[in-house]
Amino acid sequence: MDLKMYLKERKAFIDEILTDYLPEEPPFGKRLYEAVKYSLTVGGKRLRPILCMAGCEIVGGDIEKAVPVAVALEMIHTYSLVHDDLPVMDNDTLRRGHPTTWKKFDEATAILAGDALLNRAFEVLADCSLNSELKLKVISEIGKAAGMLGMVLGQQCDMEAEGRKDVSLEELEFIHRHKTGALITASVVSGGIVGGGSEDEIEVLRNYGQLIGYAFQIIDDVLDVIGDQSKIGKNVGSDVEKGKVTFVTFYGVEGAKKKAEEAVNKAVSLLGIFDEEKREPLERIARFIVEREY
Repeated sequence: MDLKMYLKERKAFIDEILTDYLPEEPPFGKRLYEAVKYSLTVGGKRLRPILCMAGCEIVGGDIEKAVPVAVALEMIHTYSLVHDDLPVMDNDTLRRGHPTTWKKFDEATAILAGDALLNRAFEVLADCSLNSELKLKVISEIGKAAGMLGMVLGQQCDMEAEGRKDVSLEELEFIHRHKTGALITASVVSGGIVGGGSEDEIEVLRNYGQLIGYAFQIIDDVLDVIGDQSKIGKNVGSDVEKGKVTFVTFYGVEGAKKKAEEAVNKAVSLLGIFDEEKREPLERIARFIVEREY
């Protein structure tokens, strides 16, 4: 399997259809529509929708049914970035190699664009063609991951930890299990749900998602120290500037990389219950997470 080509083709597919899921441009308030469209289309790895589709495939499901769910996940992820970048939160000016939404437009429009993306995502989920039982499971899974006991909670805890030197490893892991890991986990799990996975298969995908989410954040912390800004597409060194305690703080660069590799190795081993050919994309994606340079 050529992972580079696989990711490129899946990313291109998502890029092509994302705006198809937006409503028609309204006669007034066009600035909001422009901000939403800008936020969605200025780049990104599209990892979460790719994980969703791969999660559907690994349990033998129909990938076509996973497409609206994949799109909704990317909308939610994008909304979270738009809000995280705001001056009152992370105050970032560069995202995906382009000016952040608030920088390109203004703060108020960025807030509304994020709100619009979040709500549109759940419209897309509610309107998709899944049967009612699966649809409710997927909406519940993603809602919990994105909400006040998931990603939003993680962001709040992250802000509260900023500038503190007494952040424990337990607290740091809690922050990123929610801020980063929750939506990554929900992505692969929701794909498995759409594909009709058994309870045991869904549990394996959940554990896999938690492990690669953990590894993803560790490598993010590493790249903030040693990454190439032109490849990453966002400001490098911002964690130090903001006084953030990271996994690099606890383990150092090489130690953090080792921790990420251990998590990924464990995640890959869990996939052994699935067909060898079907599990290859998720195995390779896990490896990509620790090898990536962006």
